[in-house]
Amino acid sequence: MIQKLQYDFHQTGNSLDKAIVAIHGWQGDRNSMRPLIKSMNIQNTGWYLLEAPYPVKEGSGWSWSYEISDGNWEIDEPKRLLNNFFSELFKQFTSTNIYVLGFSQGGLVCFDFVLYLDQPLGGVFPICGFLRQPTIDIERLHPCQKNTPILIGHGKDDDKVPVKASKNAYGLLKKQEANVELLLYNGKHKIGMDYMKKVKEMIQL
Repeated sequence: MIQKLQYDFHQTGNSLDKAIVAIHGWQGDRNSMRPLIKSMNIQNTGWYLLEAPYPVKEGSGWSWSYEISDGNWEIDEPKRLLNNFFSELFKQFTSTNIYVLGFSQGGLVCFDFVLYLDQPLGGVFPICGFLRQPTIDIERLHPCQKNTPILIGHGKDDDKVPVKASKNAYGLLKKQEANVELLLYNGKHKIGMDYMKKVKEMIQL
């Protein structure tokens, strides 16, 4: 049994006013989101660069889940590991000073786990992500996250995760009166500069 998530921590500035949790995609690792620290240049922040717990069987990098049987994926253990991580983080920061970014499979983690945390966050930013159960009629977020700013970003020409995945997630969250916006940008399966500019503005409000 895996005991806890591995991550790298980086502090910008002299104090820790807020935390940004960065969740990489499939085949990524704790270094995948590292360039954002410099490009966003947000001071007095603690960056937590998480690393998924499961090695990708065919290829390199890490995954936030693995296939138990045909079409059946492990979700309980990664949720336990993420819960433990955030429980510790909530002891160090006011929850509304915590912001979460997730790319691709990390966007799935935002939709499928982060929005269900029972303490309101400062913002949630799923990028090129998707829902695990896109057609099932369920609550898509914890009631305490109703006012949490959610900015979904997606490349218009994404060739790995279709943009309709984010459009669908946006529609379902909007229907449930979440504080959600959708920003589509030019490009494929990548993080858009216009999107990150908006994220930075929201974090620095």
